Amino acid sequence: MPNDQSIASEQALTPSDASLTHRLRQAFSSLSALRNIRLEFRTGAGNSVLLLDGPAMPDPLQFRLGESNGCVLLHENASSDTERFLLKTAVGAILDKAEVEKREELLLDELGTNWESLEALYEISTDVLRFGDVRNALSRLIERFASLQDGMHACLLLTRNGILHPLATGTPVPDDISWDDLGALGQTVQESRTFLVNGRGAGREHVAVVPGKVMPWTTASSLAAAPITSRRQTVIGLLLVWRDDSLFIFDAPFSRLLEAITHQASMLLESDRLNRTMLENDRLAKEIEIASSIQQTLLLGHAPVGISWLRISSVSAASQQIDGDFVDFLKHDNSVDVFIGDVMGKGIGAALVGAATKSQFLRAIANLAIQGKVPSPVDIISRAASRLGERLIELERFVTLCYARFDSVRRCIDFVDCGHTGILVHRKHTGETFFLRGEDLPLGIYMVDEWHQHSAPVMPGDTFLLFSDGVTETKDPAGELFGDERLIECLESWSSLGPDILLKQICSQAEEFRSGGPQTDDFSCIAIQVSADADDNPIAIQNGEFLCETGELPAFRGWLEASLSGIEPESMMRLEAAACEIFVNCAVHGAAHTRENPICVRSFMGEKHVRLEVRHQGPAFDPLAIPPPSFDGSRDGGFGTFIVMRSADELRYCRDGEINLISITIIRRKAPEAT
Repeated sequence: MPNDQSIASEQALTPSDASLTHRLRQAFSSLSALRNIRLEFRTGAGNSVLLLDGPAMPDPLQFRLGESNGCVLLHENASSDTERFLLKTAVGAILDKAEVEKREELLLDELGTNWESLEALYEISTDVLRFGDVRNALSRLIERFASLQDGMHACLLLTRNGILHPLATGTPVPDDISWDDLGALGQTVQESRTFLVNGRGAGREHVAVVPGKVMPWTTASSLAAAPITSRRQTVIGLLLVWRDDSLFIFDAPFSRLLEAITHQASMLLESDRLNRTMLENDRLAKEIEIASSIQQTLLLGHAPVGISWLRISSVSAASQQIDGDFVDFLKHDNSVDVFIGDVMGKGIGAALVGAATKSQFLRAIANLAIQGKVPSPVDIISRAASRLGERLIELERFVTLCYARFDSVRRCIDFVDCGHTGILVHRKHTGETFFLRGEDLPLGIYMVDEWHQHSAPVMPGDTFLLFSDGVTETKDPAGELFGDERLIECLESWSSLGPDILLKQICSQAEEFRSGGPQTDDFSCIAIQVSADADDNPIAIQNGEFLCETGELPAFRGWLEASLSGIEPESMMRLEAAACEIFVNCAVHGAAHTRENPICVRSFMGEKHVRLEVRHQGPAFDPLAIPPPSFDGSRDGGFGTFIVMRSADELRYCRDGEINLISITIIRRKAPEAT
């Protein structure tokens, strides 16, 4: 890295380096608005001159300057690979443009007053750009260049698989020329140097004679060639010109002109390559977008609505825009089936296997249903696995799967777990959280004849979570996993708010945990909540009305205890904590005319639950949208809502016109009888 003294020594530069510094500053003036880059010009003598001021970075990129022994150093702190690529391309293009301008200056000096050559050069540099097709543009380039002198021939050859093929020529040329066929000329050009010879027999002496191949330049009296290079300075072809008579000699000015033309050809080819790359990327992006849309239709079913005792929500996010996770839902007369699967691998291949697997399951269900009854989960698994197993083994793929049925009559869940992540359950009735797991292997490991179905009770207020391993295996920048414990904490904190908000919080916390890092695996999650008042009709309903002011809190608490007298103390304590917090919020945020806009409350008491509905007119506020409190003191607020969420077994909020409606449900937990 240059030190401050070397950068400050600009006055000691040679006249040529000082002139080059001035031209480079002008060339890079278009980038002066970028403050996150630093550009230095390092001369062949080791002096460094600051072109654009910015922060110095270790290991800057070097761009060699063809007209001197110097180089340009690029210090960049790009935020992404795309930004870095665009920055490198921009600097390279500016240097190329500056080099072309310098060559044109030298060429103009050497051509002097030869206005015919000046006019031809201008036409070659501008008229050729009118052609959109690169082949036509290069043909025009060679045609105009050859017309500079009567009797001059030109041919542009490009390599493909190591063989040179003519792309633009006015003379018949063999289509399978090797570099060895060009002898000393080919060797010189491959070294990125210009070849130039004059004199009788120049073609025969310097170019190999190959039997069976007619090389039109073997009889040339003057012969010149210059390399065509790629953006990475790799030789990808050459421009070869020759004359059969000795009336015109290829000299230094002509060599300059030849180099300018080959540079023009290189830029046309690079522009065409970049354009084709952009078109290909656009095509792939459109195909991926279409495939992603198809995947949403084929792999990701929609959670059913309108089920009185269940609320279901799902979310899925692919790590590569298309994923191998699949989910679906099936409604029967007295039950709902939910299944989630994860194919080994990512991308389109995994998505195709996932679509085929899901198709086999739906086909198995349809075939078994012909027998006149709803097939059990284990029968569905057995039927689908018998058809999928061998194919998955042949493809060296496996699929983890969990198939669960929620039975409204038996109030239980029947499930088969094939090597999946298990089912995470938060039981409000007891406050515990646990996993339901099976012992079967994933589909495709080896052929299995017997699968195992398990059952567990379903209780009011339960929340079930089915998820892919992309949820718990989300990584932070240090490589630590999100893990089961964080998922359990999220479930216990947010399950009372319903499946929709629960999944939003899981996604939000997983994204925050990644801290901007990439999503390395497909992310799918299904939340099913059993209604807290399922199978329990209210046996007592009470109504109350209070002024919208905090001074009414004692009267409200007294009404609450009277209307719900007889319920167990633990249930009453939790309901009172949540209800009083909601009442105070309504009073604080309610309308100014308290007598015209009272707080209306209604209590419902059943054998298994109690519910309180609070209605009031006022500005919209959603207590569920308030962020959780910070227990380390870094942020105020949120504690009241936290108390409500932790106290209630089910909490709902909606707005009807100018009315806020909040519902709090508590599952009654009766004390055990004395023995």
